[in-house]
Parts: sequence; structure tokens; C-alpha cells
Amino acid sequence: MATIKCWRLPAIALLATFALTATAQTSSSATSTVEWLASHPNPFISPESVGQPLETRAWAECSGMWNWAARQCEGLKAAWFQGRATWYASGYAWHIPGSWTDEKLAELNQHAWGGGYGFARNDVRGDNYSWYALAFRDSHFNTTAMVGWGAMTYWPAQGPVAAGLGYTAFIMMRPDIAKGWPFPAALPLASVKVYNVEVLGTYIPKLNGGINHGDVAYFFGRYQF
Repeated sequence: MATIKCWRLPAIALLATFALTATAQTSSSATSTVEWLASHPNPFISPESVGQPLETRAWAECSGMWNWAARQCEGLKAAWFQGRATWYASGYAWHIPGSWTDEKLAELNQHAWGGGYGFARNDVRGDNYSWYALAFRDSHFNTTAMVGWGAMTYWPAQGPVAAGLGYTAFIMMRPDIAKGWPFPAALPLASVKVYNVEVLGTYIPKLNGGINHGDVAYFFGRYQF
């Protein structure tokens, strides 16, 4: 039981940080914390500047990049300053048979429970750009924490029900990699979206080769206000 409580602490602390920030911002007004998070999702910018035009915001120069990189740059900028609150729920880890022995599979955790928070925005093309922080219980029953961004393209682009493909780039911390130090990584994403609810999945390939080093399919969900 103590182990379960320990892995929950980072997720609780993550959510509490954003909730307390919103509470502090709304303590002198009639606006509730939930309403504030929905309309002012990024606690790293002041609520007074939320409506400020994007072109006046300090950011990397996107116009000089090649087309795809420029769209990513502009989409992530818009999500940072004008994104809507997004809640994440983790999830399930499927350790793909054939790359693990039966004995090892019996030792691994499939239920990657956890949660997270972020902010996301759709551009005029219907593509979604997001920033997020996520903590969950990994395959070895340890806590994995990560922060990063993601981008998704949907088919159909503007429909209420759609399938998506994209990617995420992030910085992760987990005890069994790099001695627990943060490290960067990137993974592909696929999703099915129904209105504001989305189920996403990614494929984590084996890195060291051989048996019992991967592969894993990881699934999680999110809700965008």
C-alpha cells in the first residue's frame, strides 16, 4: 500500500500546483478555479495578458523556418499563450508479446495509472498543438514524470469524430533510465477523437535489442475544455 501511495504523490503534486495557482489568481474575484483554468490554462503567463495579440509575444522567429517547422513553431506558440485547459488520464501499457518472456511479463505492470495537465489549441487547419505535464506508474511500478509538447493532424480536419497522427517531444524522468536524470525523447502518436475526448497511443520500441527490452504500446486519454 505504501508503494501505491508513493507513486501517486507526483501526480497529486502536479495537479495541486496548477489548482493552487488558479486559486491564488481567483481569490479576489467571483470566478471559480475551474472556470479560471478553462479560460486561463497556462499558469506561467499573467491572466491580464491572455488576450494580448500573438504577434506581440516574445517567441522564436518562426517565419524563417521551412514550412513544416514554421507551422509547428507557430502552433506551439499559439497553444502556449492561447491554449485551452486539457486534463490527461493515464493509461495502459501493453507489453507486446514476442519481445518479452512469459516470466518477465508476469513481473511487469500493465496498469499505467496516473494523470496530468496541459493546454492545447487547434489552428485554422484543424491541427492540434499542446503542452503538457504527465506522471504515471511505469512498467516497473515506479513513477515516471514527463513534460513536453505534442502535435496532431486529424482526418477529417474539422469533424467532431476523427482519427489523428502526430508526435510528441518531451523530457522524461524515470529511475531505470539515465540513473533517474532527465533525458529528452520523441515518440509517434495516433489517436481517435470524439468531440473534446481523445484516446491516444504511442509505440515505444526496444532500445537495447534482445528479449525483455521492449516493445511497449502505451495508451492514455485527454479532455480539452
